[in-house]
Amino acid sequence: MAVLLVSGVGSFVDWRKEVAFLAVKLKQMEKNVCVVLRNGQHEEIHQDFVHVGDIILVNYGMKIPVDGICLQANQLKADESAMTGESDHMVKDSVENCIKRMEEDEMEKRTTKNAAHGAHELPSPLLMSGTSISEGDGMMLTCVVGDSSAIGIIRKTLEADDQETPLQKKLDTIATDIGKMGTSVAVFIVHILLARYLVEGLMDRKIDLFGGEIMAGRLLLENIKIWVQYLIVGVAVIVVAVPEGLPLAVMISLAYSIGKMAKDNNDVKRLAACEIMGGADNICSDKTGTLTENIMKVTRLWAGKETDEISQERKVGGAKGELCDLKWESLGLHACFPELIEKAIVLNTADQMGATDKALDEFVTRCGVNKAALKSKHLPDSNKLIRFPFSSTRKRMSTITENATGQGGYDKRIMLKGASEIVLGVCSHYINDEG
Repeated sequence: MAVLLVSGVGSFVDWRKEVAFLAVKLKQMEKNVCVVLRNGQHEEIHQDFVHVGDIILVNYGMKIPVDGICLQANQLKADESAMTGESDHMVKDSVENCIKRMEEDEMEKRTTKNAAHGAHELPSPLLMSGTSISEGDGMMLTCVVGDSSAIGIIRKTLEADDQETPLQKKLDTIATDIGKMGTSVAVFIVHILLARYLVEGLMDRKIDLFGGEIMAGRLLLENIKIWVQYLIVGVAVIVVAVPEGLPLAVMISLAYSIGKMAKDNNDVKRLAACEIMGGADNICSDKTGTLTENIMKVTRLWAGKETDEISQERKVGGAKGELCDLKWESLGLHACFPELIEKAIVLNTADQMGATDKALDEFVTRCGVNKAALKSKHLPDSNKLIRFPFSSTRKRMSTITENATGQGGYDKRIMLKGASEIVLGVCSHYINDEG
């Protein structure tokens, strides 16, 4: 009875799991449902059943399942970072409107010799699968589906079978040659043993070929046993000759190489990489393809004049350790620069710091700046903080600070940080090395 109760509970738990699994599947299907205009009627169908020629209604947050052309757009923008890596949202519009905007831009170029719009501001009618709608809504005509679409081609590339490495091809060739040679030698040995058996039998008169008797003094089964032993010797030669342990030895050596490279901070994902690197005579690389640790350091400072190298490291325990402390006096700058640099870095740094912001923050820390005191004085209320984050379009970030002079009145200042040509372009004055 106990066994029946346990099995019954187990079945009940399995049934609950199946229901939960189906519920999750249904929720996923609901997310992948899109509204399609087909044969003049609106239908809600799964994205996998969209056909070429269907008109899909796109809206904010929707992930585009197919490749198509925009027919109608209302402030429509697409996030194509998954495909192109560009963080800027691309404007989408109908083909007619895109052609008009391009003609207007060309006319502006001819008259003023300057483009009316940037490259990312001109609309495009193409909507690619795998991207998502970031703003607005509209309608698109399905043109390409399945494996022929943009996301389908990428998936096919990722799902492609791994090709054999050069070393694996060479090992297969060697194993094949050794196998053929071992088989030939085994057959030769078996024939030699049988010939020896025949000659010795005739010489010792243990085999009578003309007396009509099959054998003299031996049974047939004993001779068959001897012949089988000869065959076993031949099979043993074949088994020993085939290098079954060679691939395993190569795999172990490559795995050992991966471990050694990991200690040098080189992350190897595939065993074939170690093999290829070991067989390379010359390695050609450029600056773009150089792998880094994504750690930046302030090496030089320009404040009216350029300073000497400041990225010196102090040695701790015989190895390189933290960066050495700095003093503003040692940099030989005018007295007005330290306060400006401290405020520009401390007050105008985002909470989520990138590699550049981390380097600047490390620099002011080395200079002994009291960052908490500066923030509490000039950024007292975080809820009312006005900050314009960095973007690839503006190429700068800015923050509104308070208590600039401490004398009351309109005591706010804007701290600007970004590309040098952009910052200088919005400035009317600058401070030279004499202050």
